[in-house]
Amino acid sequence: MKIAVCLVVTLILFLACGGEEPAVPQEDIIETGIDTLIVTDSIGVLMGDSCYMIGSIAKAEALPDGRVVLLDGIRGTVSIFDSNGDFVFSFGGLGEAPGKFNRPNQMTVLGDGRIIVFDAIDREVCFFSSEGEYLGSRPNSGTGGGALAMTAAGDSCFVVYSSIYTYLEDSFKMGFEMDIWEGMREEPAAILLSHLFTYPDESYDFKQGYVTVTGGEKDLVYLSRMCNDDYEIEVYNLEGQLIDSILSEAARVSLEEMVRTAQFPIVSFMIGDGEGNNQVIYGDRPEYLPQVERMGVDSGGNLWAQRGTSNELMWDVFSPEGEKIREVYCNVFPDSVLMYFEVNRYGILAWDPWPEDYPRLYRLELKQD
Repeated sequence: MKIAVCLVVTLILFLACGGEEPAVPQEDIIETGIDTLIVTDSIGVLMGDSCYMIGSIAKAEALPDGRVVLLDGIRGTVSIFDSNGDFVFSFGGLGEAPGKFNRPNQMTVLGDGRIIVFDAIDREVCFFSSEGEYLGSRPNSGTGGGALAMTAAGDSCFVVYSSIYTYLEDSFKMGFEMDIWEGMREEPAAILLSHLFTYPDESYDFKQGYVTVTGGEKDLVYLSRMCNDDYEIEVYNLEGQLIDSILSEAARVSLEEMVRTAQFPIVSFMIGDGEGNNQVIYGDRPEYLPQVERMGVDSGGNLWAQRGTSNELMWDVFSPEGEKIREVYCNVFPDSVLMYFEVNRYGILAWDPWPEDYPRLYRLELKQD
């Protein structure tokens, strides 16, 4: 019997490349129309004070009172900056002691203010207070080389979307899983997605596991399947029950038609026989771009869905009732190969995961006419 060892490599598909502000209030986007995002501030320097020199931005989120929290994937630190972009404090770091990490690659802030970090090597979720005090950790059972996404939902729940390997029914299963967790409970409250296969199942379709997900303070979780001809966002409660769907106009765009970069959670699995003979299984390259690339929920409970089929950086904004109320565009990063955006109830952040010069975290807001 082969022994399965999962080494996850998150890939981005490259196509042809030709002071903190408060959250956007709901009243700013109550009428159907078009808005643009502008940059108001940035954090990060090439040289200077080490508190502002960033190794890599693994994740960042806006906090109350204009603050931000940033996870540095290389240094292993979690840093807090105030509304002026000034460094406040940091915690974590690389190491084996409690509260240290081996390879942190995801982070989110719960509704109750706790900061949680996913350590890919230790395969555990670490909990911290809003002031950086270590509160403990718990295993993330079955997870392989790292979480692909982590998002808070409600007051104390969060969602982990990951590539996994696990031992079930006398065989190793590999693939994708998405779980809803309640605080430090050691078993998930619900499983939203479980797309697994047993090697050597040559009929396995990796693409069915490619999704994007976000949560919000309204005890809801939004999921969009990336390999879908229809524009559909599934809405779940925290018990994992499908309660609604958001539909919009779909576009069918192939990878070759796109001039900017698209992103998919493509991973690889390494299969070993225990005698040094290994085989790598790679995820499938989709033919068409995702209708929705990334999502976030603002202070009014409005869902921001970044369109994957647009050559522009743009979002469809849906009301809590699922009605499209806005389109938002961002054209301030024309030379960037790829930008990540994080929208939550406290604000909008952006960063280039692979910058040519040095990592910077940008704060954005809607342009005021």
